[in-house]
Amino acid sequence: MVFLNPNNEQDNGEFSARKADLIDKHVGQRLRDRRRALELSQQDIAHLLGISYQQVQKYECGLNRISAGRLFMLGHIMRIPVSYFYEGLPPAEDMLSGRIDASAMILPVVDSLPNANIRDALGDLVRAIRDSEMM
Repeated sequence: MVFLNPNNEQDNGEFSARKADLIDKHVGQRLRDRRRALELSQQDIAHLLGISYQQVQKYECGLNRISAGRLFMLGHIMRIPVSYFYEGLPPAEDMLSGRIDASAMILPVVDSLPNANIRDALGDLVRAIRDSEMM
């Protein structure tokens, strides 16, 4: 099946597993954020879903994908629409075009940190890693 982009140009249809992994990690992080906001444990969520807490850990880390049915149930349990899990993702056309990578998804999170010292420390860490790679 071939999909057309909004400009009616033919897309090459490539969507790498790497990009899907970025989405899985984002969804998992949103799951973790909401679970913590509700003061629920991984065990609480696991019990409600009938799975192990280790599986919830894998979801939260983005190691395992959350099925559509399970995501629907998580939305119900956490009293949020399923769309909550996708909030903050860049537009799909940017991801499909290859303009988005892991750093593009991390930077907005770093920028939103309330503590300037932590933001600065993260910047220092990234520069130190870059400099060590150049040696």
